[in-house]
Amino acid sequence: MRRRLGNLGIWILNLILAAFVFAPTNTFRPQLEAALGIALPSWPIAGGLASFVAGFLLLDLLRYLVHRCKHAVPFLWRIHALHHSDPDLDVTTTVRLHPIEYLLNSGVFWLTAILLGVPATVVLTYGLASFAIEAIQHGNIRLPEGLERFLQPVLVTVDTHRIHHSVAFAQASCNYSTVFSVWDRLFGTYNRLTRAQHDQIVFGVRELPRRDCLKPSAMLLTPWRLQRARAA
Repeated sequence: MRRRLGNLGIWILNLILAAFVFAPTNTFRPQLEAALGIALPSWPIAGGLASFVAGFLLLDLLRYLVHRCKHAVPFLWRIHALHHSDPDLDVTTTVRLHPIEYLLNSGVFWLTAILLGVPATVVLTYGLASFAIEAIQHGNIRLPEGLERFLQPVLVTVDTHRIHHSVAFAQASCNYSTVFSVWDRLFGTYNRLTRAQHDQIVFGVRELPRRDCLKPSAMLLTPWRLQRARAA
């Protein structure tokens, strides 16, 4: 219970911070154009369905690239490690993000929407869809094996994402996609385990003691705790 309350508490903090930092894109974009004295690029794809699909895929690809960077860049990994440090997965793990990571994530998509003119409906739909699918991915559930095999070629399923939370480096360094699994397949980061191998997965970050990852007071200090642990 303490772990779940900590996860939810950090989520509320993140929502409050984001509300103060980021203005709505549809109002900030014209203000930015006026301040700079230039016209920012317009979304180049006309047509309702084509525009929606292209925008959705672009945001999902961007999410993959950002996620992969958070594992490759040491500073970003120390921030992202709070999410991976959860010793048990459930729906609250979805929102277990360090405030710095949450603001960086939001900032990347906010700037992309502003600079490229991605339609607000696409941004909102992708945000809601990705949040819903991540909640399912982190849920303490198992889908039928047949359904997993059917969905995995297209979508990131529960089993697909569970591997990514393994304490084993080789397993955590794969399956970065959020909605569509095509990005992992395209860039060679896709991995699949048998059901027996899934039962052996241990969640968390090896350098961080499990007991400390349960304390809400220690969660926000994760980047610095991890830095000290690696320096020791």
